[in-house]
Amino acid sequence: MNKKITKNPGKQRLKIYKGPLHTKRKLLVCPLDKPLQKKHDLKSILVRKGDTVKVMVGDEKGKSGKVEIVDHTKAKVFVKDIKYKNSRGQEKMYPLVASNLLITDLVVDDLKRFKKKKTPEKKVE
Repeated sequence: MNKKITKNPGKQRLKIYKGPLHTKRKLLVCPLDKPLQKKHDLKSILVRKGDTVKVMVGDEKGKSGKVEIVDHTKAKVFVKDIKYKNSRGQEKMYPLVASNLLITDLVVDDLKRFKKKKTPEKKVE
């Protein structure tokens, strides 16, 4: 029995807020649109600045825009066209959870992003 796994919601949130960056990075993965899944042979990928996304869940459902900021420490994504007004009347970008987004267009400049994992070949003797 693994004692590191917990069902307590407070401990789950604490794991997200205080966890190391290499674990928070996994929280910034978004599903791809169907045509992109077929084209790149991937179901989901890490979201990055410049990607076009569509909100699938929440008050902003159906809206889309380009990713402006990806905050790795808070595991949030900020989209350029999705804003709210605060109590002072200033417009601020709405922090979104990456799992609630759908990537509709990718930035293809980064070659490491689509690098396939090498599988070790078995030697036949």
